Amino acid sequence: MTIKRVKFSDIQIHDFDEVIDVRSPLEFEDDRIPGSINLPVLSNAEREMIGTIYKQKSKFEAKKLGASIVSKNISDHLKDYLYNKNRDWLPLIYCWRGGQRSYALATILDQIGWKVEVVDGGYKSFRKHIREFLNKNIVNYFLILLKGNTGTAKTRILNLIGERNGQIIDLESLASHKGSVFGSQGQKQPSQKLFETLIYDKVKNLKTGEPIFVEAESNKIGNLHIPKEFWKLMKNSPQIELSATVEHRAQFLVEEYSEITTDLDLLEKQITSLSTIAGHKVVESWLQMAKNKEFYGLVKQLMEKHYDPRYERSLLRKKKEVFAELKIEDMSQKGLSSMADRILQTAKKIE
Repeated sequence: MTIKRVKFSDIQIHDFDEVIDVRSPLEFEDDRIPGSINLPVLSNAEREMIGTIYKQKSKFEAKKLGASIVSKNISDHLKDYLYNKNRDWLPLIYCWRGGQRSYALATILDQIGWKVEVVDGGYKSFRKHIREFLNKNIVNYFLILLKGNTGTAKTRILNLIGERNGQIIDLESLASHKGSVFGSQGQKQPSQKLFETLIYDKVKNLKTGEPIFVEAESNKIGNLHIPKEFWKLMKNSPQIELSATVEHRAQFLVEEYSEITTDLDLLEKQITSLSTIAGHKVVESWLQMAKNKEFYGLVKQLMEKHYDPRYERSLLRKKKEVFAELKIEDMSQKGLSSMADRILQTAKKIE
């Protein structure tokens, strides 16, 4: 049998039973082909050790030691994860650039009798494909932005649109962040590369001829930047603005962020981070409200003194005329579902 090399741009992932990333766990965590699994042939420590020997001592010694470690790790995978794979199992394998690590596993699997394919150029070719898509192909898509002050339930409404078969991209979900100083809620965000991969993986399955609803964001969500050309497309896309009273918004946010109000240490840490913006005196009063569990009043003040002024200054607000303004009178699930229907109807009028 022979090992087939395939360009990532020519690959249909669903044709394979499994996509195997043989890079180290840290490389895999940083970014990977969507849906792939990690069967590393070198651990993080082993990869670092071999690399050091290769650069500082001897390429030959590094290759010899590396081969022995890779052989052992592949043996472990064969005795464990790969042992029960049937004869017709079809894997696609990749490493950093389609070289020694992917071919080490591919060669053994090929000798066993499985049909094996390797990504030509490895992860680097995949990353190049992502960059080209986000820099060039993204302009072919039609976005409609949902904008509005903090607490207007934009994310909830966005997902309700998705439940009605509307096309959506939930950037905050992909970024593992709710888009504000309280947005992380202790979650770890993906790397910038993985964030871009997640955007690509979502967008590539959407139709270019139909609107895609996206929540209006700044160009940064937590520590992650929205890809440049995607952000440019957002700035030039039509917008639907949602509004609600500060009282309705405050009550909604207290319920929406219920998990953070039960973690006072995290809440106090995030309030304290606003000191340089709001001033120490104001932040001290907010901290006292948090300690007293006056969450409704705290959220109301945060919106009036921090979030609403920031919204007024936001870049997207200045860059594009609003196509429609819709006021939310009812923040219940029924009311938000009705608003999702109104937005879908409104979108039909946007050319």
